Amino acid sequence: MTADGMTSIRREAKRTKGAKYPSECVEHVPLFRWLKGLGWRNETGLRIGRFGCTGKGLYSRKPLAEADCLIALPFEALIGLNVLERDEHFRSMFDESAVQERAQSLEKLPFQALLAFYLCVTKSAHFEAYLQSLPQTFSNPYFCTKQELVYLSEVLLQRMVEQNGLIKSGLERINSVLRDEWKDTVELERFKWAYFVVNTRSVFLDPMAVKMINSFLPSGSLFEDFLADEPSMALAPFLDFFNHRCGAKTVNGLSLSTSQIRDCLLKERPLELYYNLHTDTAYRAGEQIFISYGTHNNTKLLLEYGFSIPSNPDDFVELTIGTINAFMKHDPELRCLRLPREKYRFLADHRLDEQLFFVGDDLLSHNLAVCLTVLFVERNIHHMKAVAFAATPPLEPIRAIALRLVDFLLLECRQSIEGLNKLAGLSTAGTAYREYRRECEVFLNKIKNSF
Repeated sequence: MTADGMTSIRREAKRTKGAKYPSECVEHVPLFRWLKGLGWRNETGLRIGRFGCTGKGLYSRKPLAEADCLIALPFEALIGLNVLERDEHFRSMFDESAVQERAQSLEKLPFQALLAFYLCVTKSAHFEAYLQSLPQTFSNPYFCTKQELVYLSEVLLQRMVEQNGLIKSGLERINSVLRDEWKDTVELERFKWAYFVVNTRSVFLDPMAVKMINSFLPSGSLFEDFLADEPSMALAPFLDFFNHRCGAKTVNGLSLSTSQIRDCLLKERPLELYYNLHTDTAYRAGEQIFISYGTHNNTKLLLEYGFSIPSNPDDFVELTIGTINAFMKHDPELRCLRLPREKYRFLADHRLDEQLFFVGDDLLSHNLAVCLTVLFVERNIHHMKAVAFAATPPLEPIRAIALRLVDFLLLECRQSIEGLNKLAGLSTAGTAYREYRRECEVFLNKIKNSF
């Protein structure tokens, strides 16, 4: 969210204070009309509104009780593998022999990449109202400007490199099985946008149900054997306006079991299938309705969805072995220390240089405690296995170093925030990252006070 965006949200919150319902987003009326044309009855009176803290979100004009069905979305509205397999134009873009050949190799394609490619090339007017409702920009750190990237933490930079690798390899593998006239017709920047549409807005679908429906296609499945994972993702129009809240409880899934779907198809009966979402929480009319995207810390939420949660109860602050090395160079007592390479090799060989984080209950993760003990306490390299594979090492021998490490992380947070504040203007992603760093600072101060 940009600074201008936050200002408009605050202005909107002030304007609607005391109103029974939030301000409705009328620009999405075509989406409502399209879904109702597919048989969506909207029995809960859901509306898209603007809220002071989250921007766009969903509310109901009716009070909702526990276990109420929030939405029963017609299956025809979902964009998943079944849609891709039925789209003759989309299938015609692929060289079937190349797809079959690649299906026998180890270089298969993640379904997320195939779904993103479909968004880039679809000519289907059926989904036009949904496509028009999609955001054109994202606040994930992947979209930070070059000036903002300077202030990103090493943990985020590493994950972004991984994301970038998945995006580039996904498009390359798709191009390798396209017919010649379609190769390289989708630009990388457009594919990045589509990849994050899927990343931030998809829901889980039972892949067995997806495959069952595909098995009745006259033309058979072109893509199933080409996929590196299960086709368990689908874009769910309208439902993707639900915002996340920690601890929100919902139950979701298809209205028919796989066996019921099979029976309908075998008997050639109409497949009246819906994606249902039930709430375990009661809501007042006009109150924003939340779902949970999963139990995630703020780093995961920022990377995958582009936001962080104040006082997130599931939060923990991650770091890397590179962060520890930077801390050593900064710390007056450690900067002259020369550690044996065997220690780093031992940590890497046993993957003890992963999952390093500070966490509320235990203060340090097991691997971080082992890492600090192996690097700074245990002098005999032959005793490292006993340290690594026993219970979590005691805190007392590493307490002072751990505290100084927390201070170093706090310094990095402050430097990031100050650096971003000095830039002429922040992108949506840069603003979201700055808020994330502020939350990291709050969390680390709590950790520091707990030692």
